[in-house]
Amino acid sequence: MRATTIAARFLVAGLFAVLLSVAGPARADSSYIADPGEAARAFDALVAETGGKPHMHALELSDRRLTIDTLGKRPGEMDEWQIGRVTRLFLEFETIVGPRPVRSAGLVGDTDSGFFDRSEIALEKVPEVAASAIAYARLDEEAHVQSIEISRQVEILPRPAYGDIRWSIYVTSGRESAIVRTDAAGNIIGADLANTNRARNMDLLGDGDWPHKEARDALFAVFGDQRRLRDVTVRPRAISVTADHPDAPGRKEDYNWTISGVTRSPLLSPLMHGASEDELFSLQEVDFTALARIRAIARNAWGHESAKLDYMTLRRVGETTGKPELRWIVTFTELGTKAGEATGSGNVEVTPDGTVRKVALPAGRASAADWLAPASISATLGQLGRDFGPGGRFAEIVFDADKARILGEDPAHPGAMAGFEADAAGLSRTRRLMPWDEQFRKERLFDLKALTVFTDGDGLADFTARTYRRLQADEESMPQVRYAFAIGQIMGPDGTYMVPSPDGRPTLQVRLENADGSRIGRVVYDSSGREIDVRMP
Repeated sequence: MRATTIAARFLVAGLFAVLLSVAGPARADSSYIADPGEAARAFDALVAETGGKPHMHALELSDRRLTIDTLGKRPGEMDEWQIGRVTRLFLEFETIVGPRPVRSAGLVGDTDSGFFDRSEIALEKVPEVAASAIAYARLDEEAHVQSIEISRQVEILPRPAYGDIRWSIYVTSGRESAIVRTDAAGNIIGADLANTNRARNMDLLGDGDWPHKEARDALFAVFGDQRRLRDVTVRPRAISVTADHPDAPGRKEDYNWTISGVTRSPLLSPLMHGASEDELFSLQEVDFTALARIRAIARNAWGHESAKLDYMTLRRVGETTGKPELRWIVTFTELGTKAGEATGSGNVEVTPDGTVRKVALPAGRASAADWLAPASISATLGQLGRDFGPGGRFAEIVFDADKARILGEDPAHPGAMAGFEADAAGLSRTRRLMPWDEQFRKERLFDLKALTVFTDGDGLADFTARTYRRLQADEESMPQVRYAFAIGQIMGPDGTYMVPSPDGRPTLQVRLENADGSRIGRVVYDSSGREIDVRMP
């Protein structure tokens, strides 16, 4: 029994001596991440075991383990070496394991371009970088760094290739997590915060308490104050930006800001036909702190508190009577009685100073006002007078049952022609005109005062009644009416009228149609009320 006990003691002592020869003792609570100098010391110990200064393809740190992938003995080969803390016989020791053969991810064919040296990374700053990452992640509960990975990032386009060195710091509290990214020196450059409570609860549209300045600063880092933005769209958890590409004329690029930072789409797309530089704006003109105020104004104009606000787009709108105007286009969806059921959508256009320009309601809520009623025509002509100003001149104004079409001198570009439409939503510019409508001719133009001979009092009602009698029709058989004001009616491609004005003043065409449009008749009246053209149905 005594001999057995002595032998056992010798065995334990020998084992203890072997362990001491493998690595030095370590504190049980020490950490390669949290303790100053520990990551660099462990790395140096690992390098000494590998026999030299290794070329690394990746480095991974946790509290108790440091792993590197190094260049193997033969070209194209990689080895994994690992140093870590282990417990033996109630004692804490460091052990080194390696080499083990490993393979790269295989996305990049040129494996050698993915290696880097110890001198390129700030291992001595690991505790500071970890603390900065925890502060940046801002998790609700106490957080710690679970691991750190250091490698060259992989760029996918135009072809897979290795880029700059990046640290990925995995921060967790158990219920939340984040991946904070730094450059080779340990400076934070971004993060994936999608699995944080901040990201889950953030609502850019419904809540004013979100990082406006952080978003603005991140976007300014990309765009500066250059005037090249096409639109900015705010959704519940993201801001999308479309901008003209600075070096590719006729192309635009898309960016996306979330709480995790700014990302850029790798794809370019062509600008829409007719896109103008006059529609561009800069970030200097964007005020994210005003979103709540614009939202409240738009919702009030919409009229239904229960409507769902889908998104808000800031754009310089060119379809105006004057110069392109910056507007927030706030898009709503009407919800039905069934949960989540959408019954229609539309939008409200609001200028940054809070002026409502247009309200486009869904079909079920759109105004049922009769655009041919004298009051509606009078209101529309009054609005044209305000939009075009006292010097406004027109070539044609046509009233249908649901809208008015206007051709006139462009208030923003005197001496040029422009087309507009007025409907329940408001007045907007039409992009294309027929070639003969684009031609500017002073003799074609009139002002609104010249129409009073037809519109004053019951004038239009009287002309309509005369037309029904003249065409031997009634409202039941031909219920559809259209009014057209112009100096002459039915212009041809050469710029002349098939029915010219006898005195150079506006004429009125009253046109009647049956329900399906198969029967049409018209009468044209000059400024004295005389019939100058009749077409029987």
